[in-house]
Amino acid sequence: TLSLPGTGLPQARRFLAAVSNSSYGYFGGGQVPPTNVCTIDRIDFSNETISTPGTGLPHKRNYLAATSNSSYGYFGGGSNNPSPAGIQRLDFSNETTSGIGDLPQPRLQLAAVSSSSYGYFAGGQSPGTTAHCTIDRLDFSNETISDIGDLPQARRRLAATSSNSYGYFAGGLAPPYVCTIDRIDFSNETASAPGNGLPQKRVYAAAVSN
Repeated sequence: TLSLPGTGLPQARRFLAAVSNSSYGYFGGGQVPPTNVCTIDRIDFSNETISTPGTGLPHKRNYLAATSNSSYGYFGGGSNNPSPAGIQRLDFSNETTSGIGDLPQPRLQLAAVSSSSYGYFAGGQSPGTTAHCTIDRLDFSNETISDIGDLPQARRRLAATSSNSYGYFAGGLAPPYVCTIDRIDFSNETASAPGNGLPQKRVYAAAVSN
């Protein structure tokens, strides 16, 4: 069943990204048309109340992607940011943010997944160019970033979700719109396109997992 818990975000916005730990979910960045924002809003999983802790991301940005481990959330890429490749880290212990480095290639409209050891930023586009198939890996242990390969199909405006073993990137704009689902195997970091894809082509989708 579906419900509408709490009161919603304090501010309506689009093109944002989200991370979580065991206690809280954090929604960062986005756009309140026509202006990009740096806001981070927090939802408390224990009572579903919303607050705006800390000072937000260091820079305003939209079309970003985010991934996390138990200690930190990482917001990467996006537009209207001094470094469109920048990765900004949210420390869950004190809710402060800081920059930790850049993706190898600036891009926006990308998506991200995580394993227990790494975060993966995939797809997207560089400002003013066509879609990318790049997969960049963030090593949680030392926060280094590297290019580890490509999706089978270049695209932007895609959605992503993951299990303990695999990350899945679905839909997007190649162009044209696609229904593709690509899978990255966390054990060997190879990417493939298993199955038949989504039943319907679409962009700006979102995804969850158990």
